[in-house]
Amino acid sequence: MQYAKAREAYNPPLREDGAATRRQPKVAVKYAVLSPLAEADAAFTIQASQKGLNFFGDLAALGLAESDTDPSAPRGFKPATIHAMIADSSPAVIRAQGSNRPYVRYGAGTRGGGTQYNFTAPITADTPTNLKTKVTSIIAAKKGSVGGGYGRIWFEPEDYPYAASGV
Repeated sequence: MQYAKAREAYNPPLREDGAATRRQPKVAVKYAVLSPLAEADAAFTIQASQKGLNFFGDLAALGLAESDTDPSAPRGFKPATIHAMIADSSPAVIRAQGSNRPYVRYGAGTRGGGTQYNFTAPITADTPTNLKTKVTSIIAAKKGSVGGGYGRIWFEPEDYPYAASGV
């Protein structure tokens, strides 16, 4: 009950008063679609986090290119992405701002310190085998920089929406 009362009484700071902003600079990139459901040599212009691109390498390392006149991705399309969480070597028990409930914080830096510790970037290749090789090489290269046993890197495959309707 004490956590519910504390959360009810909590007033978060306004954005102008120094509250953290989650807006990261994005850049438009050309993403080659790997799905067999897409047309041959299909490519889309998608948005990618600049910090994520910098963390994992560059456009060429991720199989991306500068944006061109390609169309934007259809609704529901999710590109293949690689994710990383940078962790502290020793997690700390801290209390939530709203409810004062204790929890373990595994991320690098301190809360409110402005340290980014989650990174995401789209990744693509011309064949599934080449994509696996690219992902494996990036994971091997970045494995030492994720911070101890709590940091991690993972991959999420492309999700190409395919729907048909009619009689």
